[in-house]
Amino acid sequence: MRNKPKLCSAIFVGLALLLASSIVACETTPSSALPTQLPPANESSPQEQPATALVEAKVVRVIDGDTIEVDIEGSLYNVRYIGIDTPETVHPQKPVEYFGKEASEKNRELVEAKIVRLEKDVSEADKYGRLLRYIWVDDVMVNAELVRLGYAQVATYPPDVKYQDLFLQLQREAKEAGLGLWAEPSPQAPSAGNVQITYIFYDGLVPRVESDEYVEITNLGDTPEDLEGWGLKDIDEGYPSFTFPSYVLAPGESIRVYTNEVHPEWGGFSFGYGSAIWNNKDPDIAALYNAQGQEVSRKNY
Repeated sequence: MRNKPKLCSAIFVGLALLLASSIVACETTPSSALPTQLPPANESSPQEQPATALVEAKVVRVIDGDTIEVDIEGSLYNVRYIGIDTPETVHPQKPVEYFGKEASEKNRELVEAKIVRLEKDVSEADKYGRLLRYIWVDDVMVNAELVRLGYAQVATYPPDVKYQDLFLQLQREAKEAGLGLWAEPSPQAPSAGNVQITYIFYDGLVPRVESDEYVEITNLGDTPEDLEGWGLKDIDEGYPSFTFPSYVLAPGESIRVYTNEVHPEWGGFSFGYGSAIWNNKDPDIAALYNAQGQEVSRKNY
């Protein structure tokens, strides 16, 4: 009987060791029920950068195709669209340019009396004090829309170039589609009056600068016409342009606007331009506008 306590002690120790090993095994064996651990913060996927803060404004006036007046919290500001340029319609020293009225009307259609959001690039304002901004109506950027539809062309002025590549792509597509400004002009538009462009002397004799080029304009009607405020321009390039002073063109009379010469016998008119205007190899188109900015005659050569 004296051997029983030793046997019991051995059994007890064995059971204790078995229990301890079972506990260790349970703690070291992974469980498929545990959730997957999240990666460290620096290994997570990058987050999208927040959009540039936009300022809400109410459009109170459409000035032209690329300029508007807005109300921001009770203060009025003129805003110039970044990255684009539309033909002139309100310049004090220039006639209404080709497709200018159409561009202004399209801009009016897009933004007039609407709540818009203004996005700044780098510059705050231009030299005239106008805010420089991209204009958003809902999810449409008006700057880009005017280029896409052919109402504006790209005008890049660093450092404000955030959307330059987009604008250039849209302009290429508009050109390829022949939209708006890029539409193929007819060789001679119907005249809206008796004063017409009758001749273009495009191959000047003065070397290099061809200052003796000229456009001849004739009154084909039977009543005098005062040309004050009328305009003449090369619509292919968009410049230069000439605005007539007060001059009464008699019936049957012809005048000439020279590139950079003055001939009193032909009215004494000149663009005052230092190089050739009318391209010899790729014909340009001259357009004549009345004082109201309406195109009345167009001619190529």
